[in-house]
Amino acid sequence: MSNRRLLVFLSAVLGIAVSCKQLEVKNLPYSIGGVDEMVVVLNAVDSTDTLFQAIDQYLGAIYNNTPQPEYRFGVTYIDVATYRSTFQKHRNLLFIGDLETPGDFSQFISELVGVETLKKVRSAGASFYLPLEDVWAKPQYVEAIVAADRTLLLAGIDTIMQGLTDRISQRELEKIRKNQFLPGHNNQVETVLREQQQIDMQVPSEFTMLKASNDNFIFLRKSTIDLTATIMIYYEPYTDSAQLNPTYLLHLRDSLGHQYESSRVPGSYMQTEYRAPSEHNVINLNGYYCLESRGLWRLINDFMGGPFINYWIVDEANNRLVYIDAYVYAPDMRKRPQIRQLESVISTYGLSSFGD
Repeated sequence: MSNRRLLVFLSAVLGIAVSCKQLEVKNLPYSIGGVDEMVVVLNAVDSTDTLFQAIDQYLGAIYNNTPQPEYRFGVTYIDVATYRSTFQKHRNLLFIGDLETPGDFSQFISELVGVETLKKVRSAGASFYLPLEDVWAKPQYVEAIVAADRTLLLAGIDTIMQGLTDRISQRELEKIRKNQFLPGHNNQVETVLREQQQIDMQVPSEFTMLKASNDNFIFLRKSTIDLTATIMIYYEPYTDSAQLNPTYLLHLRDSLGHQYESSRVPGSYMQTEYRAPSEHNVINLNGYYCLESRGLWRLINDFMGGPFINYWIVDEANNRLVYIDAYVYAPDMRKRPQIRQLESVISTYGLSSFGD
């Protein structure tokens, strides 16, 4: 069995080494399950249980930056007996529980790491985290978060779930990115960005550059029967730290939307949807200071709208701020998968080290 035998203790456990028992598995079947989907295996599935509610607060959270609320993840909660019979080949498996009460869950964890290891964990009053890959199918990601007793597990559940959701979200974004570039790259657009704009960013072959593009503005679009996905890239001199705030960023977005985005309806133009809150966070984007914003847009004088994500990046080497805005119009589709696809593209952005 191919796996990662990395142990991260949630509380100190001296002298206990936890790893997955060796299983002779050959020719693993292909895993099942879509992007951002996971199966969570518990002692028992009870929506009134404190542990279930603490877990679901994170995994069952709503992604608010869409016109209608959508879940952040697609989650299926099951007990061990159901898992054994149905879900063993799922791509993302998460086991969370305690060893306080003997039962199917503790028996399963015992099979996974060994009886003696579980005895040591119980006697030490410890917890452990065990990530594995390609255990019962391929590709597959398995994470076991186990505590000696329920009190210990609940005490650290917020920290556990915050780290878990971040790991899963990033891992799934990488999967989405691979899917986006399966048809290939638009090498012509990537060359224009790199050689004329001093910008390195991977662009899928399905995107084309629109005629509105100019010296400091690149307009990319992918159109199908079901959706229109757009990426705008713009830059301006970095002259004042006041430029690095959400208000300035949204005003810039509205200015570009008014100038470049419209429908066939005369007088239509794009504007941020201010009746819904936008979300703003400072992030590290491939080593660069970046203000990230997420929210909704609408078309003034027409009935169109959808979600957006944008980056406002400090390019110190060229003394400029680079703006990347990605938005989607997909009236008959779920919006979160579409905006995640755009996020996977624009997050490949890495500024070049040479000047203009």
